[in-house]
Amino acid sequence: MSGAIRRIGLIFGSRSVEREISIMTASKIYEVLLSLRDQFETLPIFLTAEGVWLTGEAVRDLLTIDAEIRKLAERSVVAGTAERSKLDAEKLRLNRERYIPQIDNLDRGQSATGVDPLFLAPDPSVGTLVPQQERKGWLRKQLHPTIDVAFPVIHGTHGEDGTIQGLCELADLPYVGAGVTASAVGMDKIIAKLIFQGAGLPVVEGIGITRRELLEDEAAVVKRIERRLSYPVIVKPAVAGSSVGIGVAHDAAEALSLAKRAMRFSSRVLIERAVEQRVEVQCGVLGNHALTVSECEEIINSGEVVGYRDKYPEDKQPGSADLAPSIIPARIPQALSDEIRSMAAAAFKAIDSRGISRVDFLIDSAAMKPYVNEVNTMPGSLSFTLWEGSGVKPAELVVRLVDLALEVHREKRSTHFKSTEGRALVDRRHLVTPGK
Repeated sequence: MSGAIRRIGLIFGSRSVEREISIMTASKIYEVLLSLRDQFETLPIFLTAEGVWLTGEAVRDLLTIDAEIRKLAERSVVAGTAERSKLDAEKLRLNRERYIPQIDNLDRGQSATGVDPLFLAPDPSVGTLVPQQERKGWLRKQLHPTIDVAFPVIHGTHGEDGTIQGLCELADLPYVGAGVTASAVGMDKIIAKLIFQGAGLPVVEGIGITRRELLEDEAAVVKRIERRLSYPVIVKPAVAGSSVGIGVAHDAAEALSLAKRAMRFSSRVLIERAVEQRVEVQCGVLGNHALTVSECEEIINSGEVVGYRDKYPEDKQPGSADLAPSIIPARIPQALSDEIRSMAAAAFKAIDSRGISRVDFLIDSAAMKPYVNEVNTMPGSLSFTLWEGSGVKPAELVVRLVDLALEVHREKRSTHFKSTEGRALVDRRHLVTPGK
């Protein structure tokens, strides 16, 4: 990309159980964007737990503090016992004295370094971020600079699920990652499974249950599970990420208990057959039309499922930005790797994704049969380690993502949002005699 420096709106936080993960991701992207100052100017935007939009030095400070803690954790992994103790103590101090207070202050809209409340107007004629105190007159005042491209890194609900993408569409603002439909489908495991089945992709057998069904008749839910599946089963929220609320049930009592826990995070729950002898792999897909598929990455989990602590462990390896631990390329036959990479591109296309996605697979190690598990759109797909293992550096990946966002936005310009047919219908309607 060449030409004038583009202003990137790095949007993170929001009302989600994965808010802290969003901050971690944003701090990594922020570092990369700062290294690309000759191409981008970055405006970090933090969405509070209540959904208030904030920018300013306090938001930049939060990302800086998170980066400091992350680097201490990386150094601690390879340090000796005495040095590790000092690094861990400093990490704990930063967390208690700076990180947590900074988030609390931002949630209250307060900070010594300054915050600026604003929001993105869903009106393309405004073309700017608008201060909160000017809401009543936002059509008349444009006090903030425009954003050229939105870079949303909100994990989970109110961001990854298509909501922030919808706002960008209304504002006619280019944004990195998948569109509204693909983002929503990627978050909804039940809908995604139906789409994969429709596209002829293999998926593990499963059923969906609603919160109302569980509350009204637990026995009927158990009968449905046992009629379709056999124990053990995997229980997970239908709409959630980072393996929040996931568990393995070995009998009806466990299934009900885990379903009730999962219902805390989603109004629907997906229950699937557990693939007990399995290998879990993932690969990334990059592009809008011509697709680049990464190497397969093998995930090493510590239990019956890959849980939250597997994805975000305390003892990350130096330089790791994503799931840990893992092996690139995955320890599977080349023919199986080629099959999975082809299926990843097919899954990407099936949900009409664009920009970047990461496709997760379960392999039945006894039969060596792969199943599509889910597609992670932005920002769950920002697997720097995976792409580096496939020969794409973080800076190159970020530049490519911005270019892809601009390409999609240019193509959108050729779509018509007005038609002569609609006007003709109105004209004909006026000729109809009332009551006829």
